[in-house]
Amino acid sequence: MTSLRERLHTEQLVGVFVQTPHPIVPELLAGLGPDLLCLDQEHAPLGAETVHALVGGARLGGVPVIVRVPAVTAHHVAAALDAGADGVLAPRVETAEAAADVVRFARYPPAGERGLGPSRANAYGRTIGARADEPLVSVQVETRRGLERLDDILGVEGVDLVFVGPGDLSLSLGLAGGPVDPALEPIVEDVLDRVAAAGKAAGMFAMDAAAASAWLRRGARLVLVGSDLGFMAAAVAETWRALRP
Repeated sequence: MTSLRERLHTEQLVGVFVQTPHPIVPELLAGLGPDLLCLDQEHAPLGAETVHALVGGARLGGVPVIVRVPAVTAHHVAAALDAGADGVLAPRVETAEAAADVVRFARYPPAGERGLGPSRANAYGRTIGARADEPLVSVQVETRRGLERLDDILGVEGVDLVFVGPGDLSLSLGLAGGPVDPALEPIVEDVLDRVAAAGKAAGMFAMDAAAASAWLRRGARLVLVGSDLGFMAAAVAETWRALRP
């Protein structure tokens, strides 16, 4: 079966963030057509046991899943991958050293320092020793400092994807219009160009389908559109507007 890393070189993928701490949600979403799901440990109350359950829900639905870890630590990265995730997304990466840490924590020796133990990732010890697909290693550039050091980050071997967080990036750059400020678009386009030139995949967050389509046309290999909570809130709000104009 083609790995998520390999698919990014031949396909453009669209997914959604999952923030609800119950495995029914990824199981439900997986059946609605996304290419992958991203469990959001950074901004949602998802502990290690919850992530393990959510990965199981996504697997029941038959789609790949990555985890946005809350911080770049060996513990958080290993826990997400041991739960069976197909990759990790590391937030607020600002230096080549931080990017190299993500790679080091995600790869087994000799390429990295990830520990080997019985987990879902190796069928709880039944496939230890068998060569498994390497997980997707993604880093998020969402600060002025990360933007200034983008070329250094792109030079780190083992980083598969660079993902732009437009909300935090606009805050860090002091743009009054936030993620929809017109000044942000050429900045993000430049990032996408530089990532592609470095032979890596570029990812982007979008609030809706129109924005997602625009970034896909612009060359993004992965777009994450909204979140489960965002879609639920939008649907409920639209229903009330229709019933109580």
